[in-house]
Amino acid sequence: MAQLTVSDVLARVKAGDSLCRAELSGIDLSEACLDNANLSAAYLRRTRLRNVSCYGANLTNATLILADLSGSCLTNSQLTGAVMIQARLDGVNLQNAQATEAQFHGARLDQVEGSYAHLERANLREVSAPQARFKYANLTEAQLDGANFSQSSFEGAQLRRSHCQHATLSGVSLASADLAQADLTAAILVGANLSEANALSASLQEADLTGATLQATQLDWADLWNAVLMQADLRQASLYGATLAYANLSGANLSGADLREANLENAQLDNTCLESCRVSGALFTDATGLSLEQRRWLKQNGALNVGR
Repeated sequence: MAQLTVSDVLARVKAGDSLCRAELSGIDLSEACLDNANLSAAYLRRTRLRNVSCYGANLTNATLILADLSGSCLTNSQLTGAVMIQARLDGVNLQNAQATEAQFHGARLDQVEGSYAHLERANLREVSAPQARFKYANLTEAQLDGANFSQSSFEGAQLRRSHCQHATLSGVSLASADLAQADLTAAILVGANLSEANALSASLQEADLTGATLQATQLDWADLWNAVLMQADLRQASLYGATLAYANLSGANLSGADLREANLENAQLDNTCLESCRVSGALFTDATGLSLEQRRWLKQNGALNVGR
């Protein structure tokens, strides 16, 4: 198919004609109005789409590799299966967008507004997305490995079974998010807010949660092996059956937390607050930093292998 000119594209959109499978690579459509346009399976490699209005546009299975969509509006758009590898989407509005299985690998998503977006099984590996907003977005089984989402908001988002290995999530809000069975191995969560999040059976092995807020967070059966939780706020957190072996909990506040059946073998507990914890069946083999008073209290309340 011959490549269309900018005038051709705008004329077709205005007339309501379909641009399905159109060859649009490399052209400059910046500032254009493409609302409700049918661009499904269109080829838009390196196309300039800066500050474009694509409200309700159909970009299903479109190719947008290296395209520049900075500042554009994609609210309510259809992006299912779209390929946006290394594209520029900084400042884009993706609210309510349908982007299931979309490919964003290596894309720039700085300050994106993606609240309520559908990103199930989307590939967001190695994206740059500081200060982005994905409040109440659906990222179930999404791939975020190696991505930078520092200072972003995922409040109330669905991240069940997502993959976030080595992701940078410093200062991120994950309050009330669903992280059940998510893989956050070696993720950087310094100063992150996970209060009241559901992280049942999540993997947080070797994650850095220094100064993080995990108040009333559900971490039952979660794996926090060798995680750093220094100065973390774990008040009222549920850690039933969790693995905290070799974790650094120095200065953490665990008052009122549920540690029943948890494994704290070789954990560092210097200046850790354990006031009013539930510790029946919790294992403290070779844990360090416990005061004599704490050891006595733990034994009296059913903790195991506390030592002298």
